Amino acid sequence: MFGPVSDLVPSTAIFETYPLGLCTIGEYLERFNYKVRTINIAFLMLRNERFDVEAFIRKLKPKMFGIDLHWMPHAHGAIEIARICKKYHPDIPVIFGGLSSSVFHEELLTYDCVDFVLRGDSTEFPYRLLMDIITNTHNYRAQDFSSIPNLTWRDASGAIIANNLSYSPDDFNLPALDFSYSMKSVIRYRDLWGSVPFKAWLGYPMSASLICRGCTHNCVTCGGSAETFRKHFGRKKVAFRDPELLVADIVHSQKYIPGPVFVLNDFLQAGPDYTREFIELLGKAKIDTSIGFELFKPPSEELYALMSENLKDWSIEVSAESHDDEVRKAFGKGHYTMKELEDSIELALKYGATRFDLYYMIGIPTQTAQSVIETAEYTRSLYERLDNDPRLLAFISPMAPFLDPGSMVFDNPEKYGYKLRAHTVEEHRQLLLEPSWKHIMNYESDYLSRDEMVDVTYEAGLIFNQSKSDAGVIDAETYQATKERIESAREAMGIVDELYKLPQTERDDALLAFGNEMRELSESTVCEKSELNWPVTATIYNVLSIVRLWFVEEFGNLVTLGCKPAVSRLHKEYRVGKVLDAQGNVRKG
Repeated sequence: MFGPVSDLVPSTAIFETYPLGLCTIGEYLERFNYKVRTINIAFLMLRNERFDVEAFIRKLKPKMFGIDLHWMPHAHGAIEIARICKKYHPDIPVIFGGLSSSVFHEELLTYDCVDFVLRGDSTEFPYRLLMDIITNTHNYRAQDFSSIPNLTWRDASGAIIANNLSYSPDDFNLPALDFSYSMKSVIRYRDLWGSVPFKAWLGYPMSASLICRGCTHNCVTCGGSAETFRKHFGRKKVAFRDPELLVADIVHSQKYIPGPVFVLNDFLQAGPDYTREFIELLGKAKIDTSIGFELFKPPSEELYALMSENLKDWSIEVSAESHDDEVRKAFGKGHYTMKELEDSIELALKYGATRFDLYYMIGIPTQTAQSVIETAEYTRSLYERLDNDPRLLAFISPMAPFLDPGSMVFDNPEKYGYKLRAHTVEEHRQLLLEPSWKHIMNYESDYLSRDEMVDVTYEAGLIFNQSKSDAGVIDAETYQATKERIESAREAMGIVDELYKLPQTERDDALLAFGNEMRELSESTVCEKSELNWPVTATIYNVLSIVRLWFVEEFGNLVTLGCKPAVSRLHKEYRVGKVLDAQGNVRKG
């Protein structure tokens, strides 16, 4: 019973979403004539319970298998997939990447099924160097990989070697965030399902655009904080994407994907000049779809005026974590007050924001059960202040199942009032076998026990549900369905706890019998997941763009016998006239 751990993300509770880095690595390698195919094994398993993973992998014959371990809920599946790859293809190397892989890079090499780990947030160029060696040798185990930055590997004696974490580009312009690249792969491999990002995507097609790699803030439980990037990923300063290229990404994605686009990582970090250029370029592009901006602090009235002047349909997302300024300060968000955020929300609605999504978290430093309830009650008063404006959507969710590896709290838990229940990849893998999200969690707070966290999560969910119903944000049917799910989930957690006390054999049989009900109660638990969804409107333009892409790619693949690279034309156009260094970065000056 995974519980409400995925209520506020598009995927299901097994987090079948794969990171965008797989797309940027794939497109970059195709520029150098490597054919790359992305396969979402988790989605294929969700789509068809009879899907045979081993039979599928047995038929593949690549030069290398790349597996992401970006988020720790993938720790179990990632290793098991690697073992299956090695079972049927013992001589094909397996490489891991992603932020969690970077933290646990040396431990991952203790698994016989893992040959390489690429660390850091920008592995496109090192990956290509690795592929150049792999594809030009018959025995990769005898090769010397010491020249490849960010790589952890085993030498011929079996010793684990961690090369310098030295590759960290100053800008974020090398990759192409081109979603048509994935569509080209679908056409080449006749595989519609393998590259689907998450289970509900075909019904809710959305895209994301990234402002940067790195962060200027230090939220203490975040695996993407400035300190974590410096310590574990080799990034000393944030790498921003040029506004021109960022807007081109968004325009191009909307050509093929009719859903909203989420601009992640807060463009305000890049300063006022970048912000103005970005918003004005978006305005000139005349974007018709919904655009949501993730921001790390309350925007000013000046920014709202700029957005209102240039954008047709825009929204804001802010994760406040708690209504209590002292709790947020302990979390690392002491750079603004809740009063400032209240005023900013009011201004956003005044200037025509389509919606304002406000997120809270349960389990952060110094936060008690009483504090969580006060946050829920505070949100009720916030709706009242805003005259129950339905454009404000407030959500709350537990920090689960895992505290981020590499975060400041993970690296120094006692300092922040935590006890870790898992320190290694293997310990996390064992936790993932536990029967409920309370038992899966890799931490416990001195301020909020796991039992208290479960209880207060469901209690706060009920208050939020009631508040949104009273404000008219959700209808009576949604209110009643959510209320019943929360109450059922709370009851089911009690049943799981009782079953957990049984002897091992009896417990496993009883939990298996209870399994289907447990899974159903892990979807849209403390809120209706559809509340997260923004409008999706497909147009004839989207359809014609996809049809044209299909015919062009089919013809190209026919002429080249399937060897046509899926390189982003968008990125090539941007790079025309630019002076590039040996790694493909735009030279300064």
